Amino acid sequence: MKNYFEFVKTEAGPLNKSMVLMTIMAGIANGLAVATAIHTASKLTPGSLHFQELFLFTSLMALFWYCKRYSMNECTKLVEEVIRILRLRILGKLKITDLLGLESIDKGTFYSALATDASTISYSTNVAVNAVSSGVMLAFLVIYIGVISIKALFISVGIIGFIVILYLQREKQVSSSLQKSTACENTFMDNLGGLLNGFKELKMSRRKYQDFSEEELNNVIDASTELRVDAGINLNITILLSQAFLLLSISGILFLLPQLDNSQIPLIPKLIALIIFTAGPVGDFAIAIPAISRAEAAINNIRRLESLIDLGQKQNERISDEQPIEELTWSRIRLEDIFFQFPVKENGRPFHIGPMQFEFHKGEITFIVGGNGSGKSTFLKVMTSLYPSTSGRILLDNTEVTPYNKASYRNIFSTIFSDYYLFRRLIGIDHPDNNLVQTLLSQMELTNKTSIENGAITNRDLSTGQKKRLALITSVLEDKPVMIFDEWAADQDPVFRKFFYDVLLPELKAKGKTIIAVTHDDKYFYAADRIYKMEYGTCVPYEHAE
Repeated sequence: MKNYFEFVKTEAGPLNKSMVLMTIMAGIANGLAVATAIHTASKLTPGSLHFQELFLFTSLMALFWYCKRYSMNECTKLVEEVIRILRLRILGKLKITDLLGLESIDKGTFYSALATDASTISYSTNVAVNAVSSGVMLAFLVIYIGVISIKALFISVGIIGFIVILYLQREKQVSSSLQKSTACENTFMDNLGGLLNGFKELKMSRRKYQDFSEEELNNVIDASTELRVDAGINLNITILLSQAFLLLSISGILFLLPQLDNSQIPLIPKLIALIIFTAGPVGDFAIAIPAISRAEAAINNIRRLESLIDLGQKQNERISDEQPIEELTWSRIRLEDIFFQFPVKENGRPFHIGPMQFEFHKGEITFIVGGNGSGKSTFLKVMTSLYPSTSGRILLDNTEVTPYNKASYRNIFSTIFSDYYLFRRLIGIDHPDNNLVQTLLSQMELTNKTSIENGAITNRDLSTGQKKRLALITSVLEDKPVMIFDEWAADQDPVFRKFFYDVLLPELKAKGKTIIAVTHDDKYFYAADRIYKMEYGTCVPYEHAE
């Protein structure tokens, strides 16, 4: 349990003394109420009603209810705030993590740590607080097993029925809160998948990254936190109702049973002891111990994820993230002696590309060709500075791309990689031209399949080819100087392939766009101004290739 308490102390900051005090007071009040009941039972006489003891018992019961509810509600707020901070901190670290670092982390680790593990910690903390309170209560109790009275049983059943009715009424509110919370969590998980799958696209534009972070992540996390707090507070009432059974049962035995049958008075202390013993404090510990164990495993997973992200953080990315986005003027992009090698892995020979020379002129169409595995997609990630080159340099005219202008350099590109991700909104595009949107949807024959309304794509449940055409629409709407298409036409039928090479690319070129396309369609090589061929990580002009 050491890791669990260290984690809570570290993440929550200074201990909430009022919450601790209320937790202890709830246990003390509960124990004292039971002790008062036992003491009163020992001196009852026929026909007497001890108003002083009744007042004391009722006051202690009210004190228990108030203190326990306060401590549990504060605990719920505290742990949900810790989870909110954890999520924002982990996701915030990705801004200074390069693509290579992200790709080295199993995506399932993200989902597990930020969703399942966070929920486990949330649940276990309330259980732990409940167990602490029960432990304090147990310190004041003397458990005694006695005999059962039929009349006392009737009283207990009546109280149980009353508690069940109240519980069922609360359950509707709890169910509603949990449903809303679950729906919000599902949205968060979907958006988290968008961040991870669309990391390349977001990384190319700071504006897109900031837009996505604010609208799809931060706002959803805040909404989820509010809903989870609400669900937790409602759930706490149901927990309190079950625990109130103890005190209500004691009050029934103590104050009602003597009025029904004076002969039962000698049994009251034993009945109270039995109710106390069967009330469930020990059960609280039985629940808390495995819950805290699961929480510790979840904490370890979260810490592991953060350590993996920290390993993937680069100083260059940190510097880049701090720089403003500026408009860059250029006439050509040059890659001089570019070499890139994947990190060395055990029992594997790392793939590398280069050293290579490339040159892309503004307003030209360049095709990159080559067999599968020749390094075309890897080259595009190096060229766009998503992968850091091992050696060599990238220049805009005579200006070298460095961490101080890398974000602005990435901002000139609009990309559709072979493993692209289609976001549910037009991220980073504030006011798309509706006429252009409708024209593009019509050209791509998507008018009856989907639409773009208020910046959101109404349907993404499309075929692979249709999704790529929709991705192309979003790329055109971004209106960036350089457009990269990584085998865009591979999943298109002949009609759309011809449209892409004979209509769309010339139109984009006429608008001054620079096109870089990976392709296998030698039938349309005439559409390019220049062609490079890649083979086993090296590159030569296509006209000189064998």
